[in-house]
Amino acid sequence: MKLVGFEEGDKIVEVEEGKTYADVMVELGINPETVIVIKDSTPVPLDERVEGGEVTVMRVISGG
Repeated sequence: MKLVGFEEGDKIVEVEEGKTYADVMVELGINPETVIVIKDSTPVPLDERVEGGEVTVMRVISGG
């Protein structure tokens, strides 16, 4: 899986079969509740199983 827009720049990540996007975020030290994962221009649920390809990880920013 290729992560695009990642804080340290684009990153290639090998993912074990059966992992979810949330699992991958945790392994990378990213709180899954603070990001949106986008694949093929569509947000994907974090509990969805990872499929090969390119995804964009966007930080969610909120303020008051």
